[in-house]
Amino acid sequence: MRFSNAAAVSTILFLSVCAAELECASRTPTASQATLPLHLGPTYPTSSSLATSAEPHIVHTQCEVVPLGWGRDDAPQILKAVELCGNGGTITLPAPYTYTISSRLYMRLTHARLNVHGLLSFTPDLGYWIENSHRVQFQNMSTAWIIEGIDLIVDGGGWQQGGINGNGQAWYGRAAGQSNQYGRPISLSIYNSTNVSINNFAFYQLQFWSVWAQDSRNITMTNIYINGTNTDPAGNSSNYAINVDGIDTMRVDQMRLENWTFQGGDDCFAPKGNSTNMVLRNFTCIGGVIAFGSVGQYPGHPDFITNISVSDIRVSQKIDAKYGGAAVAAGAYFKSWVGVEMGNPPQGGGGGTGRVSNVTFDNLVVENTTQAVYINKCSFKVPAQGAYCDTSTFEFQNFNFNNISGTVRTPIGVNLNCSQAAPCRELKFSEVNLRQSKTNKTAIAVFENAQNVFGLSEGTLMFSH
Repeated sequence: MRFSNAAAVSTILFLSVCAAELECASRTPTASQATLPLHLGPTYPTSSSLATSAEPHIVHTQCEVVPLGWGRDDAPQILKAVELCGNGGTITLPAPYTYTISSRLYMRLTHARLNVHGLLSFTPDLGYWIENSHRVQFQNMSTAWIIEGIDLIVDGGGWQQGGINGNGQAWYGRAAGQSNQYGRPISLSIYNSTNVSINNFAFYQLQFWSVWAQDSRNITMTNIYINGTNTDPAGNSSNYAINVDGIDTMRVDQMRLENWTFQGGDDCFAPKGNSTNMVLRNFTCIGGVIAFGSVGQYPGHPDFITNISVSDIRVSQKIDAKYGGAAVAAGAYFKSWVGVEMGNPPQGGGGGTGRVSNVTFDNLVVENTTQAVYINKCSFKVPAQGAYCDTSTFEFQNFNFNNISGTVRTPIGVNLNCSQAAPCRELKFSEVNLRQSKTNKTAIAVFENAQNVFGLSEGTLMFSH
C-alpha cells in the first residue's frame, strides 16, 4: 500500500499490488456473513428503521484501488478502501481495470461515493458462493454483495463501462433450465438504506438476479444495462438464462428507475411485497417482463404494492434462430399465489393476502409476447395446488392501461384471469391495439372474475379514446 498527501485537507489512498502475495489479505478485512431478514415489524420501512449516520471516523476522503492482478482476490483491499473512505469520502475503482472478486462483499457507505469505473469480475467458484454468500431469507436465496448506508452514490462511469461481470455461464449450465436453484447469488443487494443513487452501471452475465432492494427508501437507478445472455444452449435451453431478473424489491418506498436496457430470461422488474411509490420510465426489456409479484406466497404476512407508474416500455421476446428465446408471458404481468399453502419457499408457499393497487401503464409496446396484459391468480409450484386457482384472496384493483400496442403470439391480447374469491376491480383501458404475430388478426380480451372493466369487451378488443 502506498499513501500520498494530495492536499492539506485531502488524503488519497492508493491500494495496489503488495510486496508479498499474501500481504494485502493479511492486513485487510473480509466481510462477515450476513442474513437479510424475511419479515420485519413495520409493513414497509419508516425513517426510524432506515440506516443512520455512524459516528464520524473519516481517515481519508479519497481512496483509489488498483487490482492485485494474477487472479488474486481484490475484495479485501476494496473493503479496506471502504473502511477508510466510506464515511464522507470517495472510493474509485478506475477503468479499464478488472477486479477479481473471490469472496463476498458487505459495504457500509455514509455520505459517500463509490466509483466502479472498472469491472468487478466475480469468480465462477460455485462451491464457494453456494456455501459463503450472504443469506437472503426471502425464498431462501443468497447474495454476493450487500451495500448498506445513507446518502450514497454508486457510479459506473459511462454507458456499458463499469459494473459487474458475474461470469454467470457456470451458473446457467448448473441450473440447466431449472428455476430457483439453491445458492445462485444475487449480484448486488441494497439493504437498510436511504437516499441511494446508482447510475451508469452495467451487469454482464449476472449469476442470478441483478439487483435486490430491501428495507430501503428513496432509491434512484438511471442508465442501467443488463445482459444475462446464455452462450451454451445445451446448458440452459434458451439464449436468455432462467432466473436472470433486472431488479426485485421488498419493503421499498420511493424508487425511480429510468433508462434501462435489459436482456435476460425472467422478470425485468418485479416488485415483491410492500413496494410503494415507484416510477419506471424508458425500459427496453428483451426476454423479460414487467412483473408484479409473485405475491401471496407467505401466509400471515400481507403484501401490498401500490402507487406504481410505468411509462414508455418496450417488452420483446427476441427469437434466436440457433436455439430460441425466453417465453415472455406478457408486457404487464400480475401474479399471485393460490390461496392454499403447500410446501416451502422458494418452490412452495401460497395462502398469503394483500393488494396490488393504483398501477398505471402508459405507452407499452409488446413484441411477440404471450399476452400484453396478464393477471394470473394461479401461481404455484406444487402440482397439487393447481386445483385451487380460485381460492386466492389477494386483490388486484384500480389499474389504468393507456396506449397498449404491438403483437402477441396467441389470440389473447389481454387476459384478466382473476380469482373467484377476490375478483379484480376497476380496470381501465384506452387506446389498445394488439395483433397476433403470425396472422395479423386483432387479438381478443378474456375476462374471468373481473368487475368494472372499462374500455374493453370480453371476446374482442374495443378501442376507446
